[in-house]
Amino acid sequence: MRRFSLAQLHRLAEGGSRRARAELERRLREPGPAVAAPAPRAPSVVAAVPGNARPVPAPIAAAAADGHDARIDSWALMERQQLEAARQDGPPRLVGLVLIAWGVLLGLGGLALLARGGGAYYLLCGGAGAGVGALLMRCSRWALALQALVVLLALAWAWRGGSVLLAVLQAAPLWLAALWAAVPAVREPLR
Repeated sequence: MRRFSLAQLHRLAEGGSRRARAELERRLREPGPAVAAPAPRAPSVVAAVPGNARPVPAPIAAAAADGHDARIDSWALMERQQLEAARQDGPPRLVGLVLIAWGVLLGLGGLALLARGGGAYYLLCGGAGAGVGALLMRCSRWALALQALVVLLALAWAWRGGSVLLAVLQAAPLWLAALWAAVPAVREPLR
């Protein structure tokens, strides 16, 4: 129960969960960042608010009856902040970690090619891919711009051979890795 947000506890308490109601009352008694003074201890009886078909826990019913919806508003704000933090911790950092690993693999392949007398194309592509991954790990919006620049440079470098198909195939390790930019769950939390 301690891992639930206040709004989630509120919903569970509305549904009749005694544990959620007890945890909600415990958190109401604690002074927190959104509440200036500790809340008075309210009975744990479930009361009905006029115009509402669902029973509401007594502390919430008292707040609604007095016209003080500030606590409920602060719960909604805290839940939005928790959801935003969870969104930022999830997809961008995971994709960033995958891109760093992908960049390291490309870089190692580029080193092997360079040791055999090849060009530094894949070594530079690997470094750029790892750089984009590092920016994603920091949730930086610059990752979008760097990814676009890297793909354009890779296509231009690969196009030197003259064939468009060969250029697209040779730049595939970068433009396939750039597909993360099309996923809103990864792109939206960037700041």
